Amino acid sequence: MTKKTLQWSGYEWIVKSGARKTGPGPNYFAGENAWVDRDGRLHLRITKHKNKWRCAEVTLSETLGYGTYRFWLEGRPDRMDLNGVLGLFTYDGSSPEHHHREIDIEFARWGNPGGHNAQYVVQPYSIPGHLHSFPMKLNGNCSTHTFKWTPGSIRFMSLHGHYTDLPSPLEWFKIQDWEYTGDIPDSKEEKVGINLWLMDGKAPAEGMEIVVDRFEFQPLT
Repeated sequence: MTKKTLQWSGYEWIVKSGARKTGPGPNYFAGENAWVDRDGRLHLRITKHKNKWRCAEVTLSETLGYGTYRFWLEGRPDRMDLNGVLGLFTYDGSSPEHHHREIDIEFARWGNPGGHNAQYVVQPYSIPGHLHSFPMKLNGNCSTHTFKWTPGSIRFMSLHGHYTDLPSPLEWFKIQDWEYTGDIPDSKEEKVGINLWLMDGKAPAEGMEIVVDRFEFQPLT
């Protein structure tokens, strides 16, 4: 079966789809729930089809390695459905080493209306010091989320607005940042991905959609 691919932000992305539930969640994933509009923006959505909620995920077809991963979001991930999860991540499906080299920026309340709605994670999240959660409240529809992965650290940051270079003064725009210096995964065959899914496959109150304006990568020099 030929896999659906998208050309977006200068890269080829593989779109997840299938007739059976799969992780994360597990959930059903539909190829038509991910597309690029005429302005070059990536859309991911969760829709209901024949009484089944179907999610969306795209994964880069190549490994990028150490460097800065930057995602420009449009919309309000701080207002996600209680069961909805938006993930910006790396994952190595070919090897369990370093917990699949999974690095996550996630927006979710995990079913808790009073809980934090954003987190940075270097898996496994269950080990103290591997997860940093925080409350996020955006002041508009545009935000930038990054992590810089080096052999010695992983530095996460979220900003109000869209930026390639850090704005000044940084404190006016910064939502949150966190540096992890523990057991840093090496780079091997991990791929960067973006997904919109449902915690434990639980139904949302209604359909959901997120727009990612741009993805940028700057290799470590």
